[in-house]
Amino acid sequence: MMKFNSLKKVMLFILIALIIICALSFILINQQIERAWGASVPPVEVVPFERPQGHYAIVNASVLDSLGEQMLFNQTLLINNGIIEAVGNDIAIPEEAEQIDASGMFLIPGLIDAHVHLWQSPNDLLLYLANGVTHIRELNGSEEHLQWRQQISQGRPGPDLFVASRRHNSTGLFEQLFHKWAAKVEPVTVITDMKTHVGELKAAGYDAIKVYTELSNDDFSTLTNEASHQGIPILGHIPRGLKLNELWSSNLKEIAHIEEFVKALDREFGGCTRDNTDDFIEFVRLRAPEIARNLAARDMAVVSTLALIEGIPKQKLNVQKALDQVALQYVNRGIAESVHPSVKMMGWHSDVNIYRLPDDYPQDRVAGNQRYWLAYAEANRILLSEMREYQVKVLAGTDANVPIMVPGFSIHDELKALVKAGYSPAAALRSATTETAQWMDLKTGKIAPGYEADLVMLNGNPLHDISNTQTTQGVMSNGRWYSKYSLAQMLVAVQEANGS
Repeated sequence: MMKFNSLKKVMLFILIALIIICALSFILINQQIERAWGASVPPVEVVPFERPQGHYAIVNASVLDSLGEQMLFNQTLLINNGIIEAVGNDIAIPEEAEQIDASGMFLIPGLIDAHVHLWQSPNDLLLYLANGVTHIRELNGSEEHLQWRQQISQGRPGPDLFVASRRHNSTGLFEQLFHKWAAKVEPVTVITDMKTHVGELKAAGYDAIKVYTELSNDDFSTLTNEASHQGIPILGHIPRGLKLNELWSSNLKEIAHIEEFVKALDREFGGCTRDNTDDFIEFVRLRAPEIARNLAARDMAVVSTLALIEGIPKQKLNVQKALDQVALQYVNRGIAESVHPSVKMMGWHSDVNIYRLPDDYPQDRVAGNQRYWLAYAEANRILLSEMREYQVKVLAGTDANVPIMVPGFSIHDELKALVKAGYSPAAALRSATTETAQWMDLKTGKIAPGYEADLVMLNGNPLHDISNTQTTQGVMSNGRWYSKYSLAQMLVAVQEANGS
């Protein structure tokens, strides 16, 4: 009996030890996951950057007209309590208005990035503001993002936030539970009442529900029908099992990437490889007009994310060289460093980069890999060209925080990519201002009386050279004025928080 009791004690000790080990392992793994999504970098103290809404007169400015086609010279803007009151060249300036001299400067509406990921990196909000981005759309939202949105509405420095729900997928139960924890994906398999689920998302304040790649056709139909019934927008990826002719009759009204159509066409084609890229490109050219016509006829919008796609072959070829071309010092350190290379998160650095070729990748296959990814990018441009031809609503978005899209900075890369692909500078600007604002039903995106005072002051004309959107001299966000010095200090603070 004594031996039996001793054995029971040993077994109990082992069980307790295993429980403790498992608990500690969970805590350590969870810390690494939180770190990889940006939670380990200390948040910048934002109080020094807070500004009140005021009564302003911006004088002697060149102002982008309400059509977004030309600059109007020697203009005065009156702004009060976050709203543009008047625009013109013969306006009386109230004595109490604070004057901002914009001689030699160009005013455009605040930029909108239609596809970003903040993850757990609140410092990114300052990066957007410092780059003239006054609205962003978070397309994998959380309760934390909803809290940030509320704080911004109360004066916290940062762009206005549109928050879509987490991505909805329907892979296996165990896999989904893990993904909900580690990858921040909403597992449809564990939802027992879709009506209640959609209602809870709407009541929580989410602006839209996001659907994702592995969502089954049945789950897609159930989720999108219920969301449509309850009046909450649905956006996101084209589920892998959904054919394009089924997409057109669905309730999905916005596609998160032009790339989603490239993937759908790849499935129709039977698989693009390094050896059939010419045939695939020809197939895309043949199918692109029909896709664009269907998008236009059904008033579906598409987010561009073109610069992201064009950055993939660069990273495949030479990760470090690609990183050297972007403002890596401002990327949240945890996101950039990620975790072990065997765990696919959103790592940036050479050893964890999600697009890097394996170390043992045969050198004689690199050229073929480049051929494939360059064709993939070209397919996106072909579709974009047809969408422009058929006047499809294309919203400028970057997928920021996915390598190598630096939050805030990446919208300028996207505008340059759009111009390089055939957009005029004016059209590119509209895709990041007026058109996206209209799609979101926001009273912003134009410099006109009655519109929100979201403005960017530049010292170069972006209609002549789109890269002039990077010459920021000041930003007004919701009637709060941030000087060039204040914006520069925001960048310094974020860089210091990253420890670089």
